[in-house]
Amino acid sequence: MLSCILRLVVHVNDFRIPKISSARHTFARSFGSVPAPRCAPPPNTTVDPSMHAERKAHRARINNLLLAADRLLESKHAHTIQSYIMDKISAHKFYNSYRWVAFARLIRFSLSRQLFSMAIVLYDRLVNEGFAPPSSIRATMIAIKLADSSEDPQDAVEPLTQVFADESYDTAAFMHLFYFMLSVKKAPIPLVDNLTRIYTTTRKIKLCPCPDLIGEVVRINTQAGRLDAAQCWLRDFEESCQSEDVGMDASPYAVLMHTLMRIDPRNTPALQAILEKMKAAGIPPNISIFNTLIWVNVKQGRFREAFELYHVLVAQRSEQLVPSDVTFKILLRAVRLLNQKRRPMRLPNVIEPRQIFREMLECHLLQTGGQPLGRSSSLSASALQMALRTFIARRDYLGAFVVVRLLDTFGFSADLQSYRIVLAHLLSRIRREAKSARRPGEYRLADFLMHLRPDERIDLSGMTSRMQDGQPADQPLTQEPMSTNLQPLPGLLNSEGSSRDVVSHILKLSEPDRRSDEDLLDVAPSIVLHSSVQARRHRRMYVPTMSVLCGDDTPPINNRCSPIPLARLLQKVFLGNLWASSPSFNPRWHTLVQRVVGDAKKSMVPLMDVADFAKAAKSRKHLDRKPGLPFTLSRKRRSARAGWEIEFVGDDGVSEGKSSHPRGGRGNGQ
Repeated sequence: MLSCILRLVVHVNDFRIPKISSARHTFARSFGSVPAPRCAPPPNTTVDPSMHAERKAHRARINNLLLAADRLLESKHAHTIQSYIMDKISAHKFYNSYRWVAFARLIRFSLSRQLFSMAIVLYDRLVNEGFAPPSSIRATMIAIKLADSSEDPQDAVEPLTQVFADESYDTAAFMHLFYFMLSVKKAPIPLVDNLTRIYTTTRKIKLCPCPDLIGEVVRINTQAGRLDAAQCWLRDFEESCQSEDVGMDASPYAVLMHTLMRIDPRNTPALQAILEKMKAAGIPPNISIFNTLIWVNVKQGRFREAFELYHVLVAQRSEQLVPSDVTFKILLRAVRLLNQKRRPMRLPNVIEPRQIFREMLECHLLQTGGQPLGRSSSLSASALQMALRTFIARRDYLGAFVVVRLLDTFGFSADLQSYRIVLAHLLSRIRREAKSARRPGEYRLADFLMHLRPDERIDLSGMTSRMQDGQPADQPLTQEPMSTNLQPLPGLLNSEGSSRDVVSHILKLSEPDRRSDEDLLDVAPSIVLHSSVQARRHRRMYVPTMSVLCGDDTPPINNRCSPIPLARLLQKVFLGNLWASSPSFNPRWHTLVQRVVGDAKKSMVPLMDVADFAKAAKSRKHLDRKPGLPFTLSRKRRSARAGWEIEFVGDDGVSEGKSSHPRGGRGNGQ
């Protein structure tokens, strides 16, 4: 049955790509994932330089506050977010002419993160201090406060109907109420469905410009087993698109497919029926549908079909259909699952991780017009971390080195998890090598690392003689029995003093106090670097310590770490692994290393424009149009148009992805 689905998608040329209405107002656009149209510039007015500098300083202060709050949500101290924000916005710490704007931005931030309790408190303070809230925030918060004050959600329906009649109450405002009713009030699904129907009827909303709203209603009805209600919404959506003579968006169908597959991944007849219906209606499949189909095949162990679907996607790639970061994370996960089998499968259409990584960067550059620092749906921090995890698991340390070295180029930074991934793997490998029997004349990576001094210049030719003379750089490993299971780093660093000694020595090999990267292999492309990247490369960034990595000390809220020490460690591990494979190096081993590194750069780094000062101005002009905060492509996306965040739970006991559903646990901001 799954082969039938594959044939349906293979003949994607049978779909026509209709013109989508450009005037639609979607949930993704409301949250900023779609750039807003640029308005005409205001007439030139004289601005006091001192006032301009003061306003700029206040804006930067709020930007930093929002960035810190966003990172706090990703830490174990997320429950303190409300008290943290209230303290920072207190009158004695932040009382100036920019206070009204600060309240408005914080309320929007709270709503976008579904911190409804904090949004209510901020809104009350905004009103009590005599500020007039923006019309969009006022309409949104009135509806949420009405629902919050009702003990029975049914009692709020009549007053909410009057709020819906307000012209300033749009679909984005209703979506906030939609998630509030689900996550905070725990309203029954029929009630939320009825409330959505009342909103669309009261405002005479045309459903064709609201595919995200339809998709969310379809999702909750499908999860509740109300398939008839979900089909009714889809029919109304189709009729609205036909009456308005606009092409139907595939997002609601992608939501339906994804929800059905989460309920039962083997329900392939349902997939076939949906694809047949889309084909009959002339609806082209979007990236979410491809991601769902690829994910279903991976979950069922049909790796050949999964990669075949990806090849079809690449062949049909266009401005409307580009692989997302979720696509590449699924493929990287599939490669890891293939390698975990006792007898790794050798399939002719399987793509190697290095090629997957290169194609991910190519899709990113395609969407950003060749600008590495631009934002796209094909590249994300979680996708880069998945690539690092995949290369480490395959012991491709050079590939992992390339990933870390390109973080700066594409506007990312390392974090604590990046360091923990590498250190946990190295400690686990050293333990296994210490426990296993040694063959005559065998050399191992552990021998290289434990006989290497942190600040010395590596000489592979002299390492063998040093080992034969017994000159370790640190205390030798104990031969006591150790667990070989790869666990999180704090779990590995238990009471065994030898484990801490090993990790401490490995951290020293990264030379954390060395800020320069001149000793690192050249794998980054020669391009025009934006001033922010140049400043970040020369700025002293945080380097995690032993106590922070072990969980003994709390990391700072800004847990962005310098990638240079991690790259230096991976470079030494790569050289050590190369040495262990053939310890009898000749004095010209540098030539071999240069050739291997050149091949890796060619296979992983796409071609970019070389340094050209004539293009530098255009590059800066493009980058200046980017929003100031990295919230437009959040890892907590809910829009089907942006692609689903696939969650692999139960495959190996580790959740590699993030769910795309709303975070109910943080609905109250507690």
